[in-house]
Amino acid sequence: MSLVIIEQVSSSVEESLRRMLDFFGGLEHFTEGKKKAFIKVDSSPLKAHSSTSNELVASTISLFRDVGVGVYVMDGSPHGFLTRYAFSVTGMDKVVKRSGGKPLYLDEQISVKLKVGDDGYEVLFPRILYNSLLKEREENLYVSLPRLKASRTTTISLSLKEQLNLVRYESRVNKLNHQLHQFIVDIYRLVRPDFTVIDGLKAVTRGGVPPTKIINAFLPRLNVLIGGVDSVAVDTVGAKVLGYTLDEVKHLKLADEQGLGYGRQSKIRIVGELPKIEKNEDAPRLPEKVKVIEGRDMACPEGCKGTTITLLEALSTQQQIGTPITVVYGKGINLKEVDEAKPPILVVGPCAMKETAAYFKKKHGKENVYLVEKCGHPAKTLTHLLKITGIKLQNPLNPLQTITAKLVAPIHIPTKTPPSQ
Repeated sequence: MSLVIIEQVSSSVEESLRRMLDFFGGLEHFTEGKKKAFIKVDSSPLKAHSSTSNELVASTISLFRDVGVGVYVMDGSPHGFLTRYAFSVTGMDKVVKRSGGKPLYLDEQISVKLKVGDDGYEVLFPRILYNSLLKEREENLYVSLPRLKASRTTTISLSLKEQLNLVRYESRVNKLNHQLHQFIVDIYRLVRPDFTVIDGLKAVTRGGVPPTKIINAFLPRLNVLIGGVDSVAVDTVGAKVLGYTLDEVKHLKLADEQGLGYGRQSKIRIVGELPKIEKNEDAPRLPEKVKVIEGRDMACPEGCKGTTITLLEALSTQQQIGTPITVVYGKGINLKEVDEAKPPILVVGPCAMKETAAYFKKKHGKENVYLVEKCGHPAKTLTHLLKITGIKLQNPLNPLQTITAKLVAPIHIPTKTPPSQ
């Protein structure tokens, strides 16, 4: 049986955190003998509303700092962006430093090679986390602070899903397809938080990026924190708040079936009042100038479909997309639609490329056809969309910060697979 606490925040977030931890032996139970606390947050430059609230980040840092534990606040290449950029856009960098913590940009760390899953898939994992959260696990604390939010690609995006950012972007991009849910579970099997607190001060009830003028309709203020030591159970309760059952969230169901935590309601004891909000089923709202051709046989919400739709929505909130675009993804493309497609054309994923790329290049010229070779590759998809539309994202970093991040982030110097693997 796993205990999950739903704590109503009436005044102080820090006091609410303390009360929550008291159900599990108190703050001292988690911090005694610990040197460092690693706090995994959500940070998204395209979807700042879905990032962990700065209020919760500051309160968590204060809690651990006051008992003498060094605090690192981390994320890694959210949506393919430099983490330093994401922290700057969301203001998290200033909050972390002001609160006495240290930002840890995982994409700027040296990596080691580890193998995960039954297929022995090789990932690049930050050496600092390998040493601190695997080799020296008893000496350090790991806390997950996901925002309570729905997801276009994985139904919900809470603690388990957000752990994907612990591995380098190059490692996870190959799994952004129907394999994603098991990959999420494989990363969770590798390293699990000591404690998870879902940030439900405001929920995000809709995946993707809704238009700015209606976004508040999908951000209900709940003023709750949902926490526990079993991340699977905590995420399951978070999913329930958002209106989803265990069977609707593939990675949680897999984690439950593989014995990594409890997802069945009969195995979860909830203390506190479950917030009531309506399940959101709002359809994607795409720019009028965008023509989407979707494969009839398969179009992965975890990959080419979900990523592309999310990015199109996100860009349309930055400024109006005035350039007509044809976007093609999935397997089993309608040949009539292919013949009628107008350039510029963006083809996302190997399935759509195999069926249409050669034809489009021959008919419209390769300069009018943009290809994303891997399924659901956010960085490359976004790069092509920015070039086609002419939209420029605001860069809050100064030139020196930008150059530093771009130089350091690609350096991972992977070592041999550690013997324990």
